[in-house]
Amino acid sequence: MGVETLRLEDIIKQKRPTLGGEVPVPVFRLLRLIGMQKILGESSGPTLYLVGKEIGSSLDVSTVEDFAKFIEDMKIGIPRILKLSGEKIVIRVDECVTCAGLPNIGEMVCHFEGGILAGALEKILKRPTKAVQTKSHAAGFEYCEFDVLLY
Repeated sequence: MGVETLRLEDIIKQKRPTLGGEVPVPVFRLLRLIGMQKILGESSGPTLYLVGKEIGSSLDVSTVEDFAKFIEDMKIGIPRILKLSGEKIVIRVDECVTCAGLPNIGEMVCHFEGGILAGALEKILKRPTKAVQTKSHAAGFEYCEFDVLLY
């Protein structure tokens, strides 16, 4: 028995009667943007994408609407589908937990969110997917945008 045996339901539960179940965004960002980069270096992006994809594929969602509600309920961001075709889904995410409000550093940094989108949509649509971030606060935009490629 160890961390690898934890399920999403176990992780979502919390027992914090005074502080509650929410963590301030800066705490998440310290771990995500500084901690992971420091430990994993250039492999932090691909690693976080794969972690996100694994999480996305394990979510208890069966429709795109269920998934969008989960993303908003967990305060990851506010997703909106901009385009849906047989080859690609374009998703805009406002108020992204990783990058909303960051200065323009010329990089796409929302690998984790992209992985979650790809994993959940792969499960829902029963088709292999790959998410590519095309817009980010950290690249000078006012929102995130992802192309989820369908194979």
